[in-house]
Amino acid sequence: MFRFLQSWLPSRERAHAWLERHPWISGALERTGCLHVHRRTLARGVAVGVFVGLTPTVGMQTLLMLIGCVAIRGNFPAAFVVSWVSNPITLGPLYFAFNELGEAVFGGVIGPEIEISDRADAAAVGLIYLVLGSLLIAGPLAIAAYVIFIWSWRLLVIRRRRHALRDRRRRDQSGDGPT
Repeated sequence: MFRFLQSWLPSRERAHAWLERHPWISGALERTGCLHVHRRTLARGVAVGVFVGLTPTVGMQTLLMLIGCVAIRGNFPAAFVVSWVSNPITLGPLYFAFNELGEAVFGGVIGPEIEISDRADAAAVGLIYLVLGSLLIAGPLAIAAYVIFIWSWRLLVIRRRRHALRDRRRRDQSGDGPT
């Protein structure tokens, strides 16, 4: 899993060069753990990326992910990679589904309270439905992404240990072990 994530991240030299040009950001990221590669920080970063990626925050996603990763000590590069779940191809269908979900769940509560007299009011109500619908999906999926990442990491570690144990037993049985 680590090698897969490394393929998506910028090179260490490139990241260090950028961080040397920005010492204040470098210190803040180091103190908060936004660049640490640990299973929990990676899982938090994935959760932040899924949450922000599934909310209608186009144009502010990177800033919100950085704030979220600093707040919960998540890995920012992992959040950035995962946030592409809402790319330009999937953006339209996702926002349509969020709007429909928000209207289905909150239509009886919000609709009668706001008088729709012109297009601006209709757009405001639609935006409210969009935001509420996206939060209904983004919150549980972010929690699920965190849990799935932790479990997947654990399964990969167990698998790696089993393979190492099996290889060690084969070497010991064949007599090729270290002397």
